[in-house]
Amino acid sequence: MWFMNHIWNPIVRFLLRSPLHGMMSKSLMLITYTGKKSGKEYTLPVTYLEDGKTIYVMPGMPEKKVWWHNIEQDTPVKLTLRGKVIPARATRLEPQKDLKAIIRILRMFITKNPPVAALFNVRRGEDGSLSSEDLDKASEKLIMIRMDLKK
Repeated sequence: MWFMNHIWNPIVRFLLRSPLHGMMSKSLMLITYTGKKSGKEYTLPVTYLEDGKTIYVMPGMPEKKVWWHNIEQDTPVKLTLRGKVIPARATRLEPQKDLKAIIRILRMFITKNPPVAALFNVRRGEDGSLSSEDLDKASEKLIMIRMDLKK
């Protein structure tokens, strides 16, 4: 985790803000949010899924990361997406209240990037469809962040 926070993330932040952002912009963006307690602004790289004017982020290893706790309902954030800074409103989706939405979004993540299925132990049937049982099970532990782009 130390390597990610102190070495990797600064390099990725630099690249995503530079003219070289195209090397990573198809799957990574920056999210800038304000800490609830500190009031400080933080920026970190995240993997995203774009669905029209909505962006979804699935924090990896949510049990080990705390940044997503700063996102509640309609939290203002800034996204650096494909080299442009875009204001957005973010909402945290949690399995206890948003399970159906999380399952749908996880399905979209896997469709866009098939290797994600293995990360979450989601098997495919003989017809190639994703196992509903596996999607349900994987989604019970996930946190998703939905960001609506401002017009």
